[in-house]
Amino acid sequence: MPSLVAEKFTLTTSTHGVPLVSTIKRYTRASGTGPRPQEPSAILLLGHGAGFPKETWEPTTEDLFALDDSQAPASDGALRVREAWALDCQNHGEAAVRNAEILAKDSALVDIYDYADAFASLFRSGLLGTLDPALHKVFLVGHSAGTVGVTLATSYFNPPSMIPFAGVILVDPPMSSRSMEGQETEAYKLLAAMTPRRRDLWASREAAAKWMRARPPFANWDERVFEIYVKYGLQPLPTPYYPDKQGVTLTTHRSGENIAFTGIKFIYHALYRLNQICEYVPVHLIYGAENDLFSREQQESIVDPKNGRTFASVTRLKGVGHLVVEEAPLKLAKSIFTIMRKTPRQDDETGISLVIFRSMKHRLVQYLEQCEIRSVQIKRCFSDTEAPRFECYISLYHTAPWNYYCPMPTLDIEAPRTIVDIID
Repeated sequence: MPSLVAEKFTLTTSTHGVPLVSTIKRYTRASGTGPRPQEPSAILLLGHGAGFPKETWEPTTEDLFALDDSQAPASDGALRVREAWALDCQNHGEAAVRNAEILAKDSALVDIYDYADAFASLFRSGLLGTLDPALHKVFLVGHSAGTVGVTLATSYFNPPSMIPFAGVILVDPPMSSRSMEGQETEAYKLLAAMTPRRRDLWASREAAAKWMRARPPFANWDERVFEIYVKYGLQPLPTPYYPDKQGVTLTTHRSGENIAFTGIKFIYHALYRLNQICEYVPVHLIYGAENDLFSREQQESIVDPKNGRTFASVTRLKGVGHLVVEEAPLKLAKSIFTIMRKTPRQDDETGISLVIFRSMKHRLVQYLEQCEIRSVQIKRCFSDTEAPRFECYISLYHTAPWNYYCPMPTLDIEAPRTIVDIID
């Protein structure tokens, strides 16, 4: 990426007693136009999805820096982005190549806690520099399986009220409540069945690129991400997995990618951790609006105010599926930028999700009208006798400038926060 400066680092973790390397890149601006040293700003720690190298975050990072440089913060608490650090899980990308001799003998050695350990170790390592909580706001940002990793990274810091992170951003998390167990989509079942035996050998890098680009999901990817994947997602043969082969193969062996489907229990660990931390750390959700891998019902089940899972914001990106980082880096960058600046983009559809009973409906509508909101459509509203959960979504458009964290009227509701749903 010509506008990015990338510096390489490594950390060694021993989560399960065996030393393994996590490879890391720190991204800053080539232009040197970042925040001033004494300006409060954000440091992002980025986690990839299953099967992807850390470098797939580069286009999003590049676009985010460009947005950040184009507009000065306009409100108190709005943050510029100082730098981003992307980490490879120990069995993914460059790290998988470094650890291949060990992993080829025991591919089950790594689970998502290894990745969580890498994030916690990076934060504690001193590589981020001397962190002043008033100036350096560290955010955990994960995509897909990486959302489980960054969520569990917070479990290395306790009690929850003392977590040192300024926020957590989960991009299309594969999480759903236990009530959705056994209700996986057909697309998910197909992908889970195909991943352990997906094609991973080609005669050359060029042959691999041609084969991939003609097929889903690669055919839908942003061109920059695809080029990066071909560069960093492939390696020359032979490898410890294929000692007698020639050509190229994946840097992330398919057994490593398959942990996304064999580690379902860790999703429930992450949900339990969200129960604990949402009260103390703003947790934001960003989804692709095209439910191509997980149903809307699965996604909505993650919101559970009764158990503490209330979120600072929920964003849904039109025309984007589960692979948000790969398909729409600019849209994702805009969404992260919005979170950093704490202000919605004009003319977006915005919604408020909260626990509401039917008896509160009239009071809520009155309040929204007082906020100069043009129209209100209540899609779901449950009776007073039903157990509180994700019970109401209000679709609205606004004409006046509107505070991203819009204060709500005093209502007898379980959810302590407003959840804002911006559809790009």
